[in-house]
Amino acid sequence: MHEHLHQLLDWLCLTLLWCPGPAVPDRSPEVVGQPELVCGVENVEDLVALPDSAWIIGSGLGDAMFQSGALHLIDSAAATAEKLELDLRPDLIPAPPYDACPSPPDAALFSAHGLSLRANDDGTYELFVVNHGGRESVEVFRVTPSAAAPSFEWTGCIIAPPTAHSINAVAARSGGQLVLSATAANGQGSLEQLIAGENTGAVYTWDAATGWSELADGALPGNNGIELSDDETGVFVAAWANASVTYLPLVAGAGRRRTMELDFYPDNIRRTDDGMLAVTGQVATLEEVSACVAADDPQCAIDYRAALIDPATFRVTKLYEGKGTEQFGLATVTLKTEDTLWLGSARAECIAKVPVE
Repeated sequence: MHEHLHQLLDWLCLTLLWCPGPAVPDRSPEVVGQPELVCGVENVEDLVALPDSAWIIGSGLGDAMFQSGALHLIDSAAATAEKLELDLRPDLIPAPPYDACPSPPDAALFSAHGLSLRANDDGTYELFVVNHGGRESVEVFRVTPSAAAPSFEWTGCIIAPPTAHSINAVAARSGGQLVLSATAANGQGSLEQLIAGENTGAVYTWDAATGWSELADGALPGNNGIELSDDETGVFVAAWANASVTYLPLVAGAGRRRTMELDFYPDNIRRTDDGMLAVTGQVATLEEVSACVAADDPQCAIDYRAALIDPATFRVTKLYEGKGTEQFGLATVTLKTEDTLWLGSARAECIAKVPVE
């Protein structure tokens, strides 16, 4: 009976494009200890792991207006974190293919939101950072690993498309292109529209030759986190106000649009160490979450939840659930490594570390 039920659910998902919410966990790790907090950070909304190292890079969303944030560097082995001191001198010259950038961001206003990391052939990485500080842009840094801590060098930026009013997350394709989500676009994006479930956002693609293009059928109720499919021909986009994740093809022949329903409001999507997609968000009302972010309060005790999505079958399973406290709540991202879930929040002075096996 159980096997026939799974077959029916798979048929509904793949044939009718209706994918049910969290089911019995199939590949979820087991939590084997209590969450620990690593503090000394501020509003680490997103996290990415530097491959083959103990380092994790965290964003820093800044104040209620998304200004004056930071980037953070986290040592996962020592469970310590620090704010990065970035060189953003106004006289720095951007490098191709990002040399259309007018200047570095204002160092006093720079505010890091969504992150994406892409490997270069020389062993360095390009870090793409959604920035709201002083301008809406994707800032680019060259990350160079070393025996000690990695170094960060600003190399340019891409100014956001003019129709995007609140960019959110970015995903870097291996061929040099970017995919960007915007929560508010084309004159849409009020809280009233989000509560009503209206499409407010957009998905954009960028390459150096043609610049930005808006993806047809990419508008969702509050476009949020974004992650590439295995072959990079499609993207998974969180529709925050719709409590769902939608798969969108980027090219012809990359499959059809599919929507996976969730039982929370999804924020960031992160690929796990074993190839799954971890999506994290809030268990509260849209009004409560919006009020927390707008209040610039590091003590929003809002519950949170995370789920796994199998990018091959579109099946959803439970990953983790947490109770918001004054020290950590409103989780926005889960970065899963081999034995740990690392959780960040748009409004907290700590990140959470959860041991798993």
